[in-house]
Amino acid sequence: MSHFVHNTLSGLKKLLNNKDQMKTISHEGEVGNVSCSFNAPIQTTEIEMFERENNIKLPEDYKAFLTIHNGARIYELIEEDDINIGGGLHLFSLDEVKEAQELELMEGLGIPIGHLLEDCFLILDTEKLKSSDPNYLNILEFTELATPNLNFEIFLDRYIISQGVVFWDWPIYTAENYYTTR
Repeated sequence: MSHFVHNTLSGLKKLLNNKDQMKTISHEGEVGNVSCSFNAPIQTTEIEMFERENNIKLPEDYKAFLTIHNGARIYELIEEDDINIGGGLHLFSLDEVKEAQELELMEGLGIPIGHLLEDCFLILDTEKLKSSDPNYLNILEFTELATPNLNFEIFLDRYIISQGVVFWDWPIYTAENYYTTR
C-alpha cells in the first residue's frame, strides 16, 4: 500500500500564504480565515522506541506522518485581527501522545493521537491494529466513541479536503432533516 500523507500535506501547504494562513469556505457559504502549523519530523528510531514501550505496532500511514511532521495544527480559526481562536485539528507529537495516554478518559480506548474541534479526540484502536483491521481510527466526542470506518491518512485527506468541516457527520443529514437539525 502506498501512502499519500505526504501528497495531502504538500497540497495543503501550497494553499497557505506567507503567514501559513488561508481562507476556507464552510457550511452555507461561510468564509473564514485559518492557520496551519507543522512540527519538525521525528526519527524512525523514536517511533520504534514508542512502539516497544507501548507493545504496539503503529500503522504505517501514521508513522509516515510522524516522519514528515511530529505533530501539526490544521485549520485553527483566525479572527480578522490575526488572533488565533483555536478549533481545528491538533495532531499530537509523540510526546503529547504519551501525555494524553495518561488521561483517565483514555483508559482502555486506545492511543490518542489528536484533538479535534476542542472537544473530540482521534484515537487509534489498538485492538483493531492488532487484528489488522484497516478501519482503526475512532473519534471520541465527550464520552461517545464513534467509528467512522477510516484509517489515519483517509481521515486526514478528507479533513483537509472538507476544510475542517465535520465530514463524518454528513451521512446523517438529509433533505428531510437538514433544516431542522442545524
